[in-house]
Amino acid sequence: MNRCKGPIANAYVQSTVEAACRAIEEQGFAIIPNLISSHLAGKLARRALASPRSSPGHAGWEAFVAMLNHDITFAELVGHPTVLAIVRRLIGGRSVPAPNAFAWPEADQIRLMNCDALVAHPGSESGWWHLDPPMGQLSPARLVPDFPIVVNVMWMLTPFSKNNGATRVLPFSHLKRAVPPPTREPLNGELHVCGGAGSIAIIPNITWHAASPNRTKKDRVALACSYVPWWVNRLTLDSYPVTMETYQALPGVVQALTRHQLQWNMDFTNPTTKRRLKSPEAKDSSKLDRPSRR
Repeated sequence: MNRCKGPIANAYVQSTVEAACRAIEEQGFAIIPNLISSHLAGKLARRALASPRSSPGHAGWEAFVAMLNHDITFAELVGHPTVLAIVRRLIGGRSVPAPNAFAWPEADQIRLMNCDALVAHPGSESGWWHLDPPMGQLSPARLVPDFPIVVNVMWMLTPFSKNNGATRVLPFSHLKRAVPPPTREPLNGELHVCGGAGSIAIIPNITWHAASPNRTKKDRVALACSYVPWWVNRLTLDSYPVTMETYQALPGVVQALTRHQLQWNMDFTNPTTKRRLKSPEAKDSSKLDRPSRR
């Protein structure tokens, strides 16, 4: 964990941002080790598992939704300056207006879509290779865009290994501009995103990825923070907003990332199943009508 201050710390952060963005551009993902201490990561893993708002997923996977509403401590990760610098580089807009193009306010150029804890319990199975919304929902007749609309930041609150459910990625798949084939099987050239507790993986939604099975006897816990540009409001019906009480307690930088969520309407119905989707404030939140994510 970097503990430097002043110009040395700024140079460290800048070099980390540059290296991560270069890795994402070239191979489609990046790993930054030890961005927070393993002690803090372990503490947050325990808090995540204590959340009452869980949504059981497929074959041993579980999502604990709307983590900021559960514990304000997670705001430290959501608003981490290194993370936000990388996300702004990937999906932010112009900072200087042109005669023929205005600049969107820089403080509102990136927004938080989700902040959920994703848990691979012992015995969890492999997931499907996929691209996160909206890429998989676009017309198959068209190429997938060559720029991301969502940047997923996976905080490893417990160690990630090949044996305990670390996310699989296919390097250079972001250059294919296509949705992966519908399979859970290993793909030639796939890698497991591994790291110690406190590390992060950054996976834009144009890179092929999938869950791997947890063959150990311990939970693998991650905090998944999904960021979108200002021109995206809400991509899926399983995105739950921060409450007003939570919002008022957040630091300013995280308020800027979540302000748009206060206008999200929770009175909606799944257009596919016609089933009413429950608010995370519902008493029986363990039965949320929510697809599993990795």
